[in-house]
Amino acid sequence: MAVAADVLDELRAWAVPGRSADFPYALVLGHLRSVGKHFLDAELLRLLDEIRRSVAEREREREREREREPESESESVSGAEGRDGPSFLRRFLDVVLDKHDDRYDYPSYTALSLLTRPAPADRHEALRSRDEVLLLLLADLVRFEERASTDTPDAPHDMPPSPELIAKRARLAVRVMEPAALRALPSGVVDAAAVAAVPGRTPGGPLAAEILRTAAPEQALALSASVQPVYVLHDEYLFLRTLQSFETTFTFMSSALATAVRRLDDDRPQESAELVGTVADVLKESLPLFSLLATMRPEAFQTFRTFTEGASAIQSAGYKTFESLCSTPSLARLASSAYTSVPLVRERVVNGQATVQGTWHALIAAHRLDPADDAALRAAADRLESVHQRWKQTHYRLAVRMIGERSGTGYTQGVPYLAAVLDNRLFPAPDRHSALVG
Repeated sequence: MAVAADVLDELRAWAVPGRSADFPYALVLGHLRSVGKHFLDAELLRLLDEIRRSVAEREREREREREREPESESESVSGAEGRDGPSFLRRFLDVVLDKHDDRYDYPSYTALSLLTRPAPADRHEALRSRDEVLLLLLADLVRFEERASTDTPDAPHDMPPSPELIAKRARLAVRVMEPAALRALPSGVVDAAAVAAVPGRTPGGPLAAEILRTAAPEQALALSASVQPVYVLHDEYLFLRTLQSFETTFTFMSSALATAVRRLDDDRPQESAELVGTVADVLKESLPLFSLLATMRPEAFQTFRTFTEGASAIQSAGYKTFESLCSTPSLARLASSAYTSVPLVRERVVNGQATVQGTWHALIAAHRLDPADDAALRAAADRLESVHQRWKQTHYRLAVRMIGERSGTGYTQGVPYLAAVLDNRLFPAPDRHSALVG
């Protein structure tokens, strides 16, 4: 494993003007995982910050060139990434330097900027995009877990799991992967009949190998770059990949519900009901992620969470977007840390974001919804509500097991907060809506 001096030398050589080599992502990541992001050398952080400033200046110069020659084909090609926002390298360095910049939080801890892209407008493509990312994340986790039993385990590798625990984690990951694999992978990779009979029996190693084998280079880079643990314990890798899997799912769910609102507005309630039902199905498929996360050993979690102060899942904009597209949160909830932690989401709600429930009820009031369509929407909403209640209860029980009554890692109340919101509903009855708290 490279030491800090080796990484510094390589980075200085890369930063020389006129160099043509690719950025040494693997070297930087290997070192980061061997010591933990919380413990990166100050000199290394300063050099990475200098490189980031240089990269940002080159991006600004390319933008100025495009403005001077907007019709230039060569400039258009070379600047394609810049028009879509900061380059991958700059986003990568932003994640590496989050603690150095004093802006460390849940999105930077989970490296969401390296993984998340806007969901395609087409609902089928949006689901496929979610499935593909989820499969990559969990395939990488299975590969990482299996390497723990080899003579050359990947970092972070302290407190390696037993062979029995590795096998259990693979089975649970496969439970989440199978439905996505049946939709996204070629026919025959996963046996649909076997999955229907006994879920979770697909061999994890071969499935993971097939998924990773077909990953495009840019996907492989994003997958590798998005694991930046704060410490050196094996279980933090599991923690990160599970959180990222949830966030990938929330992105799809939010996109699907936003489309459901538009379909209602266009007087296409049956399509809206189908979308809400798909969200319920995908959330249900994700429930085994909690079982996977429950294999994380409390002593490991208690150790590395010491260095995650400031990052809490309460800062998940993806989850709050999903929740707020179902119905408008109460004033009490909007004033709570649940939404003050995600100011952009809160701003959209305050500015009158349309919701499934609000648009649905408006159609009823305008006599634009027949009883059959209303029943279809109610059935889909009830399914989603039921799955979400199971989701919250499972989350709460897991938190009790892992942290007890300790505070959360984002300066939050932790378990007491989760307990306080158990009774909240995605689609509250009108007489209950104003009473929601937390």
